[in-house]
Amino acid sequence: MELKNIQLIRLQPDTNILPFDCGDTDLNGFLFYDAKNYAKNLIAVTYIIQDETKTLAYFNYLNDKISHTDLDGNLAKFVERIGIYLPKEKGGHKSYPAVKIGRLAVNKESQIGGLGKIIIDYTKGNFTTNNKTGCKFITVDAYKNSLKFYEKMGFKYLSSKDKKSDTRLMYFNLQTIS
Repeated sequence: MELKNIQLIRLQPDTNILPFDCGDTDLNGFLFYDAKNYAKNLIAVTYIIQDETKTLAYFNYLNDKISHTDLDGNLAKFVERIGIYLPKEKGGHKSYPAVKIGRLAVNKESQIGGLGKIIIDYTKGNFTTNNKTGCKFITVDAYKNSLKFYEKMGFKYLSSKDKKSDTRLMYFNLQTIS
């Protein structure tokens, strides 16, 4: 995929969103009808990638955490699953800061070109190199049709309790790349 004359834009109230269709009505609708309200209400910040004629992709970030309650409140399971990544402090923590990729969608015409991988790599870099708050993990509630993509990007399943759900909670440990 050749990326020429593209811009990464933080969505603002006056941003003109160019045509976009990722093939998923929910994801399309979020961009056009909800993203600006999420920003206005300080819930999530959305970024769009556009060329001169269309929106190629968008993604958004919101604050999250990984907690022992994500594993049925089972602290032993939590430590077993994630504990190898956590600092061994007196008392330890029962939750750790994360940034959630709330939505990530790529225009149908651009889905084979690696733009999703570029966005994930950008996110990983942004929250290791430019991390402004302290963030240990990236999380995502991945749709079933996106699970393989996130697995390829190094994400792991937090729990098996959501195996039959429409989405699966996955995480990536940022310390594995720093």
